[in-house]
This record gives sequence, structure tokens and C-alpha cells, in this order.
Amino acid sequence: MIWIDIMYAIRQSIIYIMNLIMLNALTGSCVFICFKLLEKLLEKRGLIKMSVRLLRFVILSFLIPIVFVSLIYAYDDNVIFAQDDPLPYVFGILLLIWAVGWGKALIHSIQIHKRLKYLINTACMCEKEVVDTKEIWRKKLKIRQKIEVKYSYTIATPIICRVLKPVILLPARDYSREELDVIFVHELMHCKHKDILWKQLCAFARIVFWWNPLIQRFVYVVDSWNESYCDYAVTQVLKDKKQYFTTVCRLGIQPFQKGAYLCAALYEDKNQLKTRIYRIKAMQDTNKKAAAQISVVMILLLVSFGSVVLITQGYHRIYMSTIMMLGDIQQEIYLKEGGAETRDIIMNLKEYDHIRWNKKLPVVKMKENIKKGNYNAFFQKLKSQNRMESNWIYLKKGEIVSFNLQNMQDETLNKRDTDFISGIMDVNGRERYVMASSQILHDFEIQKKGRYKFFIENRYKSKIKIFVDFTWEK
Repeated sequence: MIWIDIMYAIRQSIIYIMNLIMLNALTGSCVFICFKLLEKLLEKRGLIKMSVRLLRFVILSFLIPIVFVSLIYAYDDNVIFAQDDPLPYVFGILLLIWAVGWGKALIHSIQIHKRLKYLINTACMCEKEVVDTKEIWRKKLKIRQKIEVKYSYTIATPIICRVLKPVILLPARDYSREELDVIFVHELMHCKHKDILWKQLCAFARIVFWWNPLIQRFVYVVDSWNESYCDYAVTQVLKDKKQYFTTVCRLGIQPFQKGAYLCAALYEDKNQLKTRIYRIKAMQDTNKKAAAQISVVMILLLVSFGSVVLITQGYHRIYMSTIMMLGDIQQEIYLKEGGAETRDIIMNLKEYDHIRWNKKLPVVKMKENIKKGNYNAFFQKLKSQNRMESNWIYLKKGEIVSFNLQNMQDETLNKRDTDFISGIMDVNGRERYVMASSQILHDFEIQKKGRYKFFIENRYKSKIKIFVDFTWEK
């Protein structure tokens, strides 16, 4: 039925989206915390350029779904991201709450973009002398992009904004040649370093992870190190560090307030400026060695890799434990209501297809490929709380698959008959299954052509050995 497939796709999409958001936030936060643990060491050694590159790695860890993809491909065990009740409803509520906050953050970001666009549209053209100075420095810094420069009456400090068509906005006033040199070298360095692009990526992360308490601090740290890297690059060109920072202080008496994470300003924060000066001084006083840089990078990469591995394994265990706990609860309810048949006649087992067993298990493959027309009989051991699945088999409507399964372990024969389960599963994950105490003899009639898997589940608390035999007829 189409509506069943649609509901299945919706439920799965809800779980995927919410898990993707949570896992990316968790991964990015862990990598950012690792960076913060090394930040003082980076400052002390004056490793400004290296710090900026590491922070860009942190930005990507927020945005690239490393753990999500790893869980899907590394744990292809029918457990991770399963849509067992009530998980779709829980994740659905979380997704709804997230969507409300995301909508508010998006509207706020759009408003900032509009204000920035208004600043650009209402700005005035500059004198030829100012434009010529900008062009001289653009060519010296080997920047190929065409960059406009305009006067604005509504800002207090020079800024550069937009990624594709950058614009430098200057407060409307008279400038000396020395001041213009500082302004244009600083703002053009932001353009050369692609800082506006990375600020936009931070803005995107800020919208998506609005609920993450670390995201605000993370954006501030990115801005701070970008400015420090820009200061370092400028002082390599202008040489006189004291004169440069004196000019910055003189030009940026009032900090910039309008959407600072969408553009780069010459001066944004008094405390940040102190930090920038301290970092440049550390850069000057430190004898930088390649070994120190490599050591810091390796430490962060190793710790970050370890964090990602732990997150992947831990999240899988938590998800699997949740699924199995929910399965135990629903199975007890199901048995109390008399839903399962006990000690049924082996040749007349009741078939279930209206309830999908919620207690998912890790999956192992059958050691032999099942083929129509072949004699498919073999023995295979199956660990406790594991599920065995065959290869995909294409079956036509009306075909009958005969299951002959024998549990060979005597110590499990008197256990619950719901602990030994077998059935067929289609490509959408829908199952039809039967249960028996020690032996399953049952015929499954194929109701719709397509690909199917055969499965056997060992829900006992001990390993079992199973005799497996599959045959079919038209």
C-alpha cells in the first residue's frame, strides 16, 4: 500500500534528520572543546595561522555528517536509526521544537542580511584618490576579485562584506593616506583569507544548532582568531606593528554592532583587540618551530578522531539499548494480551504481520547464499541476542517459501517460544514472522513480487546452533 510506504518514509526521515542534527552538534562540540584545551598553548607559541586552520576544521566538523554516515555504514545491523514506537514520536516532537527555534534564528539572519544590503545600497561612491589607493593594495596583495569601496553614514568602523562581490564600507569622513593603507590592507586580507565565507558557514551553524550552548562561544572564537590572523598578515606587509594598532584604535573608537558574523570589521570588541595585540606579541617573541606546529596538529587530530570513534560507538550502544528496552516492554504487553501463541502445533503456526517486533538485534549474515532451485540446508551457530539474515532473493507473487528450522541446543528448549523467531522481510523493512519453542515448520506465501530476505532471531540468553533448510514452490 502506497500510504504505508509514505508513512514509513516520513517516520524514517524524522529519525534521520533529528539524529543528523544531534550527532553533528555533538561531534562539532567535542572537537571544539579539544581545540579550547589547546588554545592557550597555541597563543603562547604564537601559532596564529595554525589555529585558524584548526578552527576551520572545527567548523567542518559541525557541518559534515561524519558520525551519522559512519553509523549507517559501519553498523548495518538493523538496529541503528530503527523507527520503533515511540521513537518516531519522540524525535518528531524534538524536530518540531528544533524547527521553531530554527525558524526564529533564520528570520533573524534574514533581517541581518537585509540590514547589510540596506547599508550597501544607501552607501555613496568614494573619491578617486580613495579608490586608487584600494586598487594599489588589491594588486599588491594579488587579489583578482573586483572589490568596491563606498562611504556609509550609518557605521562607525570600516567593514568588508559579501562573498561573491565584496564591498568595503567606510564611515563617511576624511582619511589620511596612512589610515587608508591600514584600512585597505586589513579588509583586503580578510578577502584574501576567505574570512567572509567562513563567517557565513559559522552563521549557518549558528542557525542549525541554535540550541547548542557552545555555538555562541564558538562563533566568537572564530571571529577572534580570524582577526588575529588578519593582523599578523597585515603586520607582515606594513611592518610597523605599533603604528598599525594605534591606527586601528583611532579608527575603531566605537565597535561595530550590525551583524558582525556576516562581515569583517576593523574593530569589533575592546577585549578582542587586547587579545589580538597579545597574540601578535607572542608571534614576535616566540621562536617558532615546525615540530611544535606538527605536534599541536597531531594532538588535536588524534583527540578529535578518538572523540568521533567514542561518539559513534557510544551512540550505537545507547540506541541499541533503547530499542531493546522498548522491545521488552512491548513484548510483555503483547504477551499479557494473549497475542502470542504458546506451544502451537508445529505445522500450523500462527503468522504475524501486523506487529513489527520492536526489540531489534545486531545482524549477522547467513554463511550460505540462498538460491532458488538449490538444496539450501546447513548448520550455523547464532550468538545470544543476534539476528541472522540471508542475501536478497527476488520472489514472485504466489510463490511459497517453506521454512524448516530446528534449534539444536537442548538447554533452550523449555524457554519462551517467543525467543526463537523466523520470517521474511521486504525491501521496506516490513516483516512476516512465526514463533515456536524449538522447531519452525512454516510456509510463507509471497503476496507481492519483489526482493526479500529470510531471517532468524535468537532472543535466548545463550548461543544456539540451528539447522536451516529453505525450499519453495509455485
